[in-house]
Amino acid sequence: MRLLLAVLTAAALVSPAAAQDSYPSRQITVVAPFAPGGSTDLVARVVSEGLRAKLGQPVVVDNKPGGTGVIGAREVVKAAPDGYTLLLGNSGALTIPAAMHANYPIDLLRDFVPIANTAEFAGVMMVKKALPVTTFKEFIAYAKARPGQLNFGSSGIGSSVHLAAELLMKETGIKMQHVPYKGGANSMTDLLSGTLDVLFASSPVAVGQAANTNLKILAVTSRYRLQRLPDVPTVEENGLPGFNVTAWMGVFGPAGLPDAIRDKLSAALVEIVKTPETAARLRSIGVEPIGDGAATFDAFYRADVTKWSEFVKERGLKGTQ
Repeated sequence: MRLLLAVLTAAALVSPAAAQDSYPSRQITVVAPFAPGGSTDLVARVVSEGLRAKLGQPVVVDNKPGGTGVIGAREVVKAAPDGYTLLLGNSGALTIPAAMHANYPIDLLRDFVPIANTAEFAGVMMVKKALPVTTFKEFIAYAKARPGQLNFGSSGIGSSVHLAAELLMKETGIKMQHVPYKGGANSMTDLLSGTLDVLFASSPVAVGQAANTNLKILAVTSRYRLQRLPDVPTVEENGLPGFNVTAWMGVFGPAGLPDAIRDKLSAALVEIVKTPETAARLRSIGVEPIGDGAATFDAFYRADVTKWSEFVKERGLKGTQ
């Protein structure tokens, strides 16, 4: 009996370490908290293919849209912290909604373990063809002369492109009326028809309009020009130093994820994203590869939570219930 107890005790002590050493030994699920076809879903699929090849196990994407990302995020929060359920989260599904809702059901700093920042997308500012401006600076002068008379569309209240527009209004002093949409398709239709004066769209949506002569693309909100829109200047280049609004897309695990598993996944994801093939695939869909590991991403994520919380409070922004 003593021998049996000793064996069982030893097995209990060794099991967690053994499980980590053998990770992964079965299918990994990457939860994408938005519908198929969007930027988060596309990045999740590129990342999952890379993990499948790198780790030698099936990796599937599970789309869980709804609640501005909350439904998918909660699936991961509730999952076992064993590395087999991960989240491809982004600022529009985590930090911004949390900042805009007082009763947000997830503790961003307690409930997740940041693993790696894979990619980011920028906002792109477009105006209708009939607007009598051809440059960003001309637009700002035009809008200043017409406070509150212009409207702008975004993919929803609290989306990264909505916040980019809010920051732009703060920095330039212009005032526009916000028209939120549930996605990019309808807003693009309204811009082309002339119902919208201005549209702030994500770069994956905007690059598809690069050759469209029925609208004008004035600026991108990142500090760098987009490879697919090389002739479009940044807001910073147009005289707003430090202006930089992008939406990161990072991989998270649930709280309690062992460091060994986090570090193995982090190293794999950084290596995957930094390969020329993966970087080219990401840029082809309008996003920029990042490839930051766990430590760098953790620090960035915490700063992002603070930044948007303070900005949303300052602007008096609130999400829809």
